[in-house]
Amino acid sequence: MLSTLTSNHSPFISYAPYIMRGHDIYIYISQTAEHYHNLVANPACAIMIIEDEHEAKNIFARQRVSFVASATLVEEEEEVYEWFKEAHDHKMIERLRTMDFGFFKLTLKKGRLVKGFGQAFDINYSNGIPSLSPVGGEGTAHQVHLQKL
Repeated sequence: MLSTLTSNHSPFISYAPYIMRGHDIYIYISQTAEHYHNLVANPACAIMIIEDEHEAKNIFARQRVSFVASATLVEEEEEVYEWFKEAHDHKMIERLRTMDFGFFKLTLKKGRLVKGFGQAFDINYSNGIPSLSPVGGEGTAHQVHLQKL
């Protein structure tokens, strides 16, 4: 799921196929899509990757990770195009390339991982490297050594 801001700062949510390279996420979206124009005008966005309802043990505790990110339109797209061909249906990616699709790189700023009830972690980045902090009852992180997890 991809959440962007419209020109009047209203939230807009949709989805986009993605790949992850290192700590960055790349999406491939049409120029006719509202979120394409939203990201060009305002690179602030939020994303969520969530467990499929049919695979979840409990629908109220679906595993998920969400991030606040900043989007950048990819100008040199050949390498990213090859990554998408490897990860997704290469025939579909080749077909989309003949259309009006473009790549965005999403640079992750902070996030939250939820593995189930009582298993939430804030994800913070320092020099591009993520670290986890357990979240307490009031939704705030408690500093705990990762070895105890």
